[in-house]
Amino acid sequence: MCLQHSRARLSPDEQLAAEKSFALYCKPVELYNIIQRRAVKNPLFVQRSLLYKIQARRKKRIQLTISLSGCTNTQAQNIFPLYVLLARPTSNITLEGHSPIYRFSRICSLTSFSEFGNKDKTEATFIIPDLKTLSTSRACNLNIIFISCGQVGQIVGEDNCSGNKVEGSSLQKLEGKCSWGKIATKILASSLEKCVTLSTGVTAELVSTVTMSPSFLEVCQIQPKFLEQDNCLTFCSHKVDATGSYQIKVRMSAEEAGARDLSLSPYSNYSYNDVPPSILPEIIRLRAGNVLFNYKYYNNTMQKTEVTEDFSCPFCLVPCGSFKGLGCHLNSSHDLFHFEFWVSEECQAVNVSLKTDAWKTELLAEGVDPRHQTFSYRSRFKKRRRLETTAEKFRHVHSHIMESGSHEDAQAMSEDDYVQRENGLSVADASVDPSHTVHGNNLSPPTVLQFGKSRKLSAERSDPRNRQLLQKRQFFHSHRAQPMALEQVFSDHDSEDEVDDDIADFEDRRMLDDFVDVTKDEKLIMHMWNSFVRKQRVLADGHIPWACEAFTRSHGQELVQNPAMLWGWRFFMIKLWNHSLLDARTMNACNIFLQGYQDGTSDPK
Repeated sequence: MCLQHSRARLSPDEQLAAEKSFALYCKPVELYNIIQRRAVKNPLFVQRSLLYKIQARRKKRIQLTISLSGCTNTQAQNIFPLYVLLARPTSNITLEGHSPIYRFSRICSLTSFSEFGNKDKTEATFIIPDLKTLSTSRACNLNIIFISCGQVGQIVGEDNCSGNKVEGSSLQKLEGKCSWGKIATKILASSLEKCVTLSTGVTAELVSTVTMSPSFLEVCQIQPKFLEQDNCLTFCSHKVDATGSYQIKVRMSAEEAGARDLSLSPYSNYSYNDVPPSILPEIIRLRAGNVLFNYKYYNNTMQKTEVTEDFSCPFCLVPCGSFKGLGCHLNSSHDLFHFEFWVSEECQAVNVSLKTDAWKTELLAEGVDPRHQTFSYRSRFKKRRRLETTAEKFRHVHSHIMESGSHEDAQAMSEDDYVQRENGLSVADASVDPSHTVHGNNLSPPTVLQFGKSRKLSAERSDPRNRQLLQKRQFFHSHRAQPMALEQVFSDHDSEDEVDDDIADFEDRRMLDDFVDVTKDEKLIMHMWNSFVRKQRVLADGHIPWACEAFTRSHGQELVQNPAMLWGWRFFMIKLWNHSLLDARTMNACNIFLQGYQDGTSDPK
């Protein structure tokens, strides 16, 4: 939707000037459209990984508080301690007399009704996905499970509890006879969808009836342990008497996790008291995420207004999740415009104006070919030190003409001449044109000078004095740190390129040992990979697919014998795939080869 303000007071010339002023928006918008089309096939980053989008999704999640009221549960006796947990079935296959195996990560303990005791003992709080996510197939499998041990169960001691949270190590004590019931979040989501004011920060109160059935609780742990930190439990009904079921009424309070942040914004404090209930959901939907963009032009005296939904950018149509995220996106991705953000109870608006100085060099006269137009360029790179020319070097050179190979003349050379020869200028090998003569004190420079290609000293051409100084010192190899013989010091062999695999492996292990948040198996798999790529000279990104397949074939037998290392290697391949260094076909080939090793059908050759 775009609203153009009236121009009735402008003369025809002013209207034409205003239209030209607004047309200046076309060039930057066209540039951003080109960038957006290129980003479709080759994006610079993944939109969902942006921090402000992650925070916006987290604020949309629902915070669920569960408690029991003594007024509505007068018939229930000996239900405390009552354990509440959020769990998901691992599979839909169940055995006769057994419930599905539920996986959970946290369990809360309620010890009394909400009218008595502190909140940390009478309430259980969980964070569940937002309503849109709850409608998906995976999220709708979540269940809120209630477990009551009563007098027949064993109460977990206070040493194993932190507030109302029970440690996983104490779950083994809960095994035995109990009563249990559940509430499916799919049913809960259908009830919350009717609460239209939930997105405005209002708390929704729900009451649900749960049927508690007698059963036998069995606690188990997921294998492999290093892959998941969650625990599992199941209920067996044929081990206990099926009679004795009862019902409890559970009170639940639901609100968005970011409800407190909504109260800080004036836009969220808008009162819906005067809105009829029949159109209230539509009004809330229209207001949610709507942003007004006012495009200023003609010296900021006129403007055109556009409205976007879901905090979307008007230039690239990217949904930003929140008004704060929209500001981050506009300032970072569209810096050719100037933005002013303001919020009131009525609207969230952005004033947009064009930075005319950014396009100053693009303004050309009519009929001028831009390819023939001169432009100014200023480099921001650091200044490099100016290299001295050959003529400048000659100013500081005092030539000594002598016969090549004369050992006595070499000993008579001064120390300054030796330093000059070490700096790359070999005056002894300089050839002088005999046609150039010396007139007075003016010395003509030689026409050709031969520069030394190496700064190494040889035993034949070294100064005996400096050779004697070198003999008094001890030199070591740069990589192996082993002492060098004097012949190796004066030889032409360069030890800088030596790579000792044992020393390199030792250094790699030492650096990996500095990490304290990495397991021993992860360090081992990274050391194996580092050693492999160093020995195979894996230097470019294009070498990674071949290196992964060759590494799998080389160490496949060792990986399948250690499940921790196997999963570490698979996680590492996933990391490479996330960074576009490994394709899915190569990853699949590696996993097929590892599976064949596990089945005993792969040939390592």
